[in-house]
Amino acid sequence: MSMSVKCMVFCDGEVLLLQKKDREGLRPWEFPGGGLEFGEDLRAAAIREVREETGLSVQVLDVAGLWSFARTKTSFLTGVIFVAETTSKKVRLSHEHTDYAWVRPADFHRYHLQKSLRTALEAIRDTSPRGDELRHYFVETFR
Repeated sequence: MSMSVKCMVFCDGEVLLLQKKDREGLRPWEFPGGGLEFGEDLRAAAIREVREETGLSVQVLDVAGLWSFARTKTSFLTGVIFVAETTSKKVRLSHEHTDYAWVRPADFHRYHLQKSLRTALEAIRDTSPRGDELRHYFVETFR
């Protein structure tokens, strides 16, 4: 089992999506994030991953939800999606992504999401008022 963190990064009412560079050439969209380093705090990992993948500095505000995803019959991923804010939209992409978009919540459904992210969003449980608001924006769109 692996542990992962993702961040819904907000700026001026929009959320950051990154287009993943993948072997299959599907180029799905995802939130910035990734795996934890040994002994790393969840929030610290989220801040580090956003910085590494986008060059942005963020303030983590809350937990949007917890999720699990079976990659294969023997590989399982568990994670946390955080809500974060930034004051800049100047993204510097890492080698892991090919593009980025700042998306209004109402337009989020137009993007082909990475399967694990779609599964995570559908599984988010209400953990806070902000989590409930995000569920309304994102999860209800896919039902």
